[in-house]
Parts: sequence; C-alpha cells; structure tokens
Amino acid sequence: MSEQSKAYVELKNINKHFKDFHASKDVNISIPKGKLVALLGPSGSGKTTILRMIAGLEQPDSGDIIIDGKIVNKVPGSERGIGFVFQSYALFRYMTVFDNIAFGLRVKKVPEKEIKNRVGELLKLISCEGLEKRYPSQLSGGQRQRVAFARALAPNPQILLLDEPFAAIDAKVRLELRTWLKQMITKLHITSIFVTHDQDEAIEVADEIIVTNQGRVEQAGTPQELYRNPATPFVANFIGNSTPIKNYDSFRFFENRGDNVTAIIRPEFVSVFKKGESVQYSKSVEEGTVEDIIFRGSNLEIKVSINDNLLSAIRSINDSSIEIGETVDIFIYRMFLIDGDTISMVQNESLRSESVFI
Repeated sequence: MSEQSKAYVELKNINKHFKDFHASKDVNISIPKGKLVALLGPSGSGKTTILRMIAGLEQPDSGDIIIDGKIVNKVPGSERGIGFVFQSYALFRYMTVFDNIAFGLRVKKVPEKEIKNRVGELLKLISCEGLEKRYPSQLSGGQRQRVAFARALAPNPQILLLDEPFAAIDAKVRLELRTWLKQMITKLHITSIFVTHDQDEAIEVADEIIVTNQGRVEQAGTPQELYRNPATPFVANFIGNSTPIKNYDSFRFFENRGDNVTAIIRPEFVSVFKKGESVQYSKSVEEGTVEDIIFRGSNLEIKVSINDNLLSAIRSINDSSIEIGETVDIFIYRMFLIDGDTISMVQNESLRSESVFI
C-alpha cells in the first residue's frame, strides 16, 4: 500500500456519550497521509466531537483512535503531534504576532535562535512578513486566521485540525482563504482535517469529505463521488441544492416505482425555456410558472412552480430574459429516487425514445 492510500488517522468503532446524548455512534473513518479532509454535517451531527477526540480534548467511551499505526487513546493531546486552529482564532491579545507564533515553541523550550528562524519561515509562508510586531487587534480577520494557522504549524505537527476555520471571516476574505489554505496544505503535505457545515466550502477545499449525521458517518469519498453518487437519502438531500418530491410520477415519462418511493430533483436536472424557444426532447416538456429569479453572478437560479412543486433550475444570463410570473417550458432530465434506505438515479424515459435536437 502506497503512502498516499495508507491510512494515517483512523477511528475504529468509536462511541461517545455526553450524559444521555449519543454524540458518536460506532464511527469508523480512515484518513490517508497528506490529505485535506472535511468533516461535513449539520449542527449537532457529531463532527466537532470527532475532531476533539482526535485532538485528545475528549475521550471516546469505546473504540480506538489510531495515528500512524499507533493507538493513542491514552496518549495526551500534547503528545499526539497535532496542531489545532480554532474558529475564534484564540490568539493571545496581549502578545505580538511574533510571540503568538512562537508560543508553542517556547513551551517546548526551543532555543530562541531556532524560534526566530522558524517564526520567520512561517511569516513568509503566510504572507505576513513585516507584521511580527503587531497585536491581534491591529490585524484583519484574514490576517488573524493566518497567524493562528502559523502558530499551529510552528511545532511541526504531523496533523493539522481546524474547527470551522472560516466561520468568523467575511464572505470575500473567506473565499480567498479557502484557496490559500488548499495551496498551503498541498505545499506542506500535512494531514489536515477541518470541520464545516458549509457544503460549498467542503466541496471547494477538501480532497475527501466525511458526511456526518446524528452521530453517524453517512458517507465518505471525494466531493465528486458524494455529489454524483450519494449513498444514503440524507447525503442526497444534504449535498447540492436538492428539492424533495413526493408526486414524482406526475412528471412526464417518470413512472411510479411504488407507493413509498419519493424523489429528489437538483437544479442541474432541470432546464427552463421561454415559450417559442427551440427545445430538445420537445414532446416531453411541461408548463410551469416562474415564481422567483435569483442572480448568481454568471447565471440565474430560476424558481419554477410545476405540479404543486417548486423546483430550481439554472439559466445563463446570456439567454433571453425571463420574468417572474411568466409561463415557461420545463424539461426534467433525471432525478434520484428514494425507497427506504435505498437511493437510485432514474432518467426521463424520453431520453431514449426522442430524437429531436436543438
């Protein structure tokens, strides 16, 4: 097994209770060395508990935490080779940038000459040279988060843990830091795990995503795998801008698969056309009414009412304009069908039978 595929951090059969609350339910995860992995889930899903157990800040009731092949359940967090970046930065207000970054090294009694060199390297890495004498209150939110990142890296940890690292930063800086973080992790090749409830953040930044729900791991895989092939109904609903549908067989060319079957339709499964536009699969379109239009930069999200459902579709801003209240033609290409715990993808039957092209 190569270093890239070999598990560096493992959780095996982990359970954790907080009084009557079962925060982790038989959790099993495996994280390869050097990967940037997101723990993604709604509030209360157990993702932060997993992060804190890896860090040694919480102890599992049962199961094993394994780092680099060694069970570390009884190893103090300070001896696990871990750097931790908190959501609130947790910088010392009365210490300069230099002293904040140097803090962990001084605790370990590293010689001052080595500290100076290491801090200098990290200031360059985070593009904050010249700010070493400033205090946290004199920095922007993005700069404070970079300093927190440098402080966590100073002792050369083998694992970097980040608890919602972008949550306290404004939207524009958050986008910049996402790109920056991914570049840094790739450059340093340090195994990194970050917690987020923002699926866009996880999809954009992470090499792999672990989706948690009610204390359990629902699915783990690359962003593409989770998006295209959700393994559970929860993942299908949680990932992507999904609309749950009960009367899915009311749409043309989708037959009933059973009384208990429901469906999920995503925006990319739907096309919206103005009346009179040339339409592919023209015999299969249905009429709907535009209820809302949301500007998304390079495209528009169109909210359309059809068969007592409100669907979302994406339309280019370069296409002919559509107005709220307008009657439009709609074509649904495919949908996910959910039958109990089973999920499958079905296509519009007309895709196989029609040959009318734009």
